[in-house]
Amino acid sequence: MLSSLGSLFWWHFSGYWDFGAAPHRHQLQTSNYLVGGTMNVGCRKLTAKSLEEPEQRLANIIDFLPDATFAIDGAGKVIIWNRAIEEMVGVKAKDILGKENYEYAIPFYGIRRPQLIDLVLNPDKILPEKAYLFLVKKDRRVFAETKLPIVKGENLFLWGMAGPLYDNRGNVVGAIESIRDITKLKNTELELEKMELDLRGKNCELESLNSALRVLLKQRDEERNMVEEKIQFNINLLVLPSIELLKAKADIRTKSLINILLSNLRDITSPFAQKLSTQFLNLTNKEVQIANLIKEGKSTKEIATFLSVSVAAINLHRYRIRKKLCLTKTQNLQSYLSALS
Repeated sequence: MLSSLGSLFWWHFSGYWDFGAAPHRHQLQTSNYLVGGTMNVGCRKLTAKSLEEPEQRLANIIDFLPDATFAIDGAGKVIIWNRAIEEMVGVKAKDILGKENYEYAIPFYGIRRPQLIDLVLNPDKILPEKAYLFLVKKDRRVFAETKLPIVKGENLFLWGMAGPLYDNRGNVVGAIESIRDITKLKNTELELEKMELDLRGKNCELESLNSALRVLLKQRDEERNMVEEKIQFNINLLVLPSIELLKAKADIRTKSLINILLSNLRDITSPFAQKLSTQFLNLTNKEVQIANLIKEGKSTKEIATFLSVSVAAINLHRYRIRKKLCLTKTQNLQSYLSALS
């Protein structure tokens, strides 16, 4: 009697399952095995009704296992072919039970050839080259994974496990194999691998683009510095000398205006105005102009005189500038603006 089902099957019986000639699904045929020191040479076919209850229960369990399962006797004759394997390959038990000569390989491979279950009975048997994606042997059990190009009209990935069947003396009298369809799992793995490769490719593209962008930004900064230096050089060479001459002959008010003009000229190449306009886009042009004058240390009255507006108007602009820059009452506006330079 089979005492356990799983990776290793122990079968104690005085005969073997013969499904071929019986009108019922299962039928027991005794064979030439030693029983109690005598040789039983008679071959008697018993109907399923005469099976012992544990054996019949075991036969039902195997038949309804969720994994495709089949078994062969020591001569390679198919003795078990459950419902799950019928559904997997489309071959009914009545059409294959009792068949020999690797008949069980035809539904999978289209030809007669050894497969996983044969390594249990003959560990030295040579399988077709690259028959399995991987194959592992442990004791007398064999585990493998394979890809079948076409079974029932579709590509299949199958995982299989095969082990020996024993009689009540521990002699190997057959082998059994369970097969699981892992096509969905394998296809998911392959899809994930493909996605990973695609992501790696895109990461490489992004890294290349980032490298190119860094080079362009560096070139832009270098070109900008060159332009600023050229502008500053031209201002110092062509503009400032003339302004200094005007300043020497000007009155107090005009000198004040000239000083503001000089400050503005310096700001042409200074990052202050650019920072103020880019970091605080909600500042108006007038507010940027007033913020620049505040940075230069001009008082509210001086700014009002220079812009020809009232002191109240400048105070309103100062209030709006502080609010847009999110300054607290304790923060000094001129110090904050100077820090931006």
